[in-house]
Amino acid sequence: MKSSLLLLLFLLLVHGFSPAAETLSVVPDSAQALATAGGRFANLDDASAVRVAPANIAGMTEAQVLMNAAVWNGDIRFDSNTGASVKMSESWIFPGSLYTVIPIIPGKLAFGIGASTPFGMATKYPKDMDPALKYQLAYESRLLAIDITPAIAWKVTDSLSVAAGMDIIYSELTIRRAYPWALWAGPGTPDGELSLQGDGWGFGAYASANWTIAKGHRLAVMGRLPVKVNYSGDLEAKGMPAGVPALLAVGATPTSSFKSDMTFPGSIAVGYGIDVTDRLTLGFDFQWSRNSSHDDIPIDIGNNQALLAGNNAALLGWKNSIDLGTGITYALDERWKLRCGYLFSETSQTAANYTPSVATNDRHVFGVGIGWRGERQSIDLAYAFVYNPIRTISGNATPAFDGRYKHQWHVISLSLTHRF
Repeated sequence: MKSSLLLLLFLLLVHGFSPAAETLSVVPDSAQALATAGGRFANLDDASAVRVAPANIAGMTEAQVLMNAAVWNGDIRFDSNTGASVKMSESWIFPGSLYTVIPIIPGKLAFGIGASTPFGMATKYPKDMDPALKYQLAYESRLLAIDITPAIAWKVTDSLSVAAGMDIIYSELTIRRAYPWALWAGPGTPDGELSLQGDGWGFGAYASANWTIAKGHRLAVMGRLPVKVNYSGDLEAKGMPAGVPALLAVGATPTSSFKSDMTFPGSIAVGYGIDVTDRLTLGFDFQWSRNSSHDDIPIDIGNNQALLAGNNAALLGWKNSIDLGTGITYALDERWKLRCGYLFSETSQTAANYTPSVATNDRHVFGVGIGWRGERQSIDLAYAFVYNPIRTISGNATPAFDGRYKHQWHVISLSLTHRF
């Protein structure tokens, strides 16, 4: 009962958090997972395994609740070949997550559920950016995806555990950009703004297995189906001049409906864990993600469609990508553990459709952390540096987006676990 109440409370709180703008896939959320980001699938033993490697929870013998809080500080800057420059105006982001595991048959059968923000972006640039970019680039782009993940895990034999779960995703999409009403009403007409907001639900499924192939050697596999979310909401055309014949002729109004859709990617992952000694554990992970599912995102604004001048979709054209890395855990004693890891994440964005709203390159995540475990409580702390090498874009479909991009993040994650 306590775990259920905490989960409901968290769902109310997480709605106010901004997701991390790190492509559309956020780095691991728990401190243990973040510190060993590239080698966690076979070794992760906290409740956040519910989402990324649920077979790992089958052997848990105590009910537990895990709450994660993080602080992100970003540095995103774009220097366009036009001579214009723009820098992210809000660099602090505060995501969170919550997981709970309840053993049905301790050590044999377990149920888990989580609420997290595994996908998202939150990029905000100054409204008064250079005119060369002002009408091309949204000053605010925000995607929030809250994933509720119930899962059941079963220890089939002493060496094999299997699990299956659901992705229940609630997502919100917000786009705000300046709009030149002078196109319709003539020179001197003040600029306005197009504000699009919509939300929707999507459903998917995932499964995993963890096999002890020999003493101290574990193989984990994980598969996740894509999830499509259909968004519906409203458009507000702020500052629309009244009585303009051209606007009246196309049926434009200050408000209209907004519809879109997005498919969050499916993936296949493999992890290998090895206990080198009683104190030292290594992990190696590989993941393939079908990021090509982030295809063109349609933008339907009803009777105001003419305002888009034929630009009726956000063209992404992303490619599939891989992640790989390693993680190391060293037990100082029965209570204290040190962790470190490295994760390489291949970029999905091509130069042709690159956008400053999701400014990325191949991503390198370097993590370190420490954990303490008591009788009923555990505390884990991790720091990660997320580095995207500076990327130079040329040949973009929007020439103003050609230029030099800098993008990096500092992340601190704190996890608190209580066992019942």
